[in-house]
Amino acid sequence: MKKLINFIVSKIKYIVLIYVAIQLVLIFTENISYKSDALYYFTLAEKCIQQNEFYPSTHNLKDDYIVAPLYINVLYLILKVYNSTLTISLLNILITLFQIFVLYHITNKLFSKCTARLTILLYIFYLNTLGLILQNYTELFFLLMISYSIYFFILQKNIYLILSGIIAGFAIGVRPVGWALFAAFMIIHLVSIYKHEKISFNYFYVYSGIAVFITLFGIFNKLNSGHFEFTSTTGPINLLLGANDDATGGFNSTVLEKDKAGYIEFTDSMTYLQKGEFYEKQAFHWISQNPVKWILLAPMKFIHTFGWDDISLSSLLGISETNFAHVIKIIIFDFDFDKALPNTSTIFKIFYLSMLFLQHLFYYILLFAILIGIYRYIKNPLNDKTINLILIYSVITILMIMLTVGSPRYKYPIFILLLPFAASYLELKFGIGNKYIEK
Repeated sequence: MKKLINFIVSKIKYIVLIYVAIQLVLIFTENISYKSDALYYFTLAEKCIQQNEFYPSTHNLKDDYIVAPLYINVLYLILKVYNSTLTISLLNILITLFQIFVLYHITNKLFSKCTARLTILLYIFYLNTLGLILQNYTELFFLLMISYSIYFFILQKNIYLILSGIIAGFAIGVRPVGWALFAAFMIIHLVSIYKHEKISFNYFYVYSGIAVFITLFGIFNKLNSGHFEFTSTTGPINLLLGANDDATGGFNSTVLEKDKAGYIEFTDSMTYLQKGEFYEKQAFHWISQNPVKWILLAPMKFIHTFGWDDISLSSLLGISETNFAHVIKIIIFDFDFDKALPNTSTIFKIFYLSMLFLQHLFYYILLFAILIGIYRYIKNPLNDKTINLILIYSVITILMIMLTVGSPRYKYPIFILLLPFAASYLELKFGIGNKYIEK
């Protein structure tokens, strides 16, 4: 086993080439169809093309919320070139290539070349990434922005620090949880001031980069829509999804149904700002009436995020209308395999369950290795500010999830950023040595 792992790690360049080839085969052979958020993003971008306007515009004022404005505009631009789901998948392949590059270099600078190669191997065999290239979610693009912000921060030169801030702004322009990286920068900065008793002005280059993006993108959107928007306005609805009588910790749209807390009868009479105020008011009212229940929901949101891991694998296997948790629930409570996986053969059922079980086993092993790797770092700290930045960002992101609503997809960016900790532990466990790594 040790020799095999060492051999594979030493040939990581060829593994990446094979991985890209598999991605290309998939996008040209799979019947790609979107659902849920992926379909909504695609629909928004297509409407932008029809109206020949960037997102958001005045046409979006009566939407329920503004979502991932930077990402929707990227979709708008590439779909104007060629309007097809294939275009988005090709963009996703390009994103994964840049992600492999930056993840390798971040890990190489913070740990070692061996750890970096092993990290990329783990990334490749984490099949949810492969499934995500066939989807249209924000996770891949958002993670890339977070990763490059961290990478440029490592380089420390003033111009790179400004770029780090600008790209952190890009992340905020995709998802509000991008603010977690800004908060992590602030905490690292304040700790540095406390420890060294002097102000480090390097961080102000990062802050200025974030401010530049927010200002320019906000003004651009104000000229286009009449409102200064630079990120999603989904915070209130996500807060309500995790703070209502029917809340389970995960996504549950029943709160928006008639006679429920989030129901709005005449949605066309309200702007997204008014709807956001309504959702926020309803959520805070419920929290004030049920503080204990809301606090007890926090662990459930954590479980909904980390407890299972079918982000995209079911879709990759051609079962886009279900997920592994739903399948297992039916099998356990109804003991009905046909109901769990309708219109599929016995061979496919066995194949599907085998693949999902193996992938979840791999996921739980990685999760365990990440925890051990983090424990080893905390126990014998290198006191590296970038490693601390990644850890603090991850903790703040998890806290933000536990305040709103949990979903397996939400963990993807932090899970990938924490893979180097798993790699560092597995490197020690399996005795993978630098003598196997090409010079």
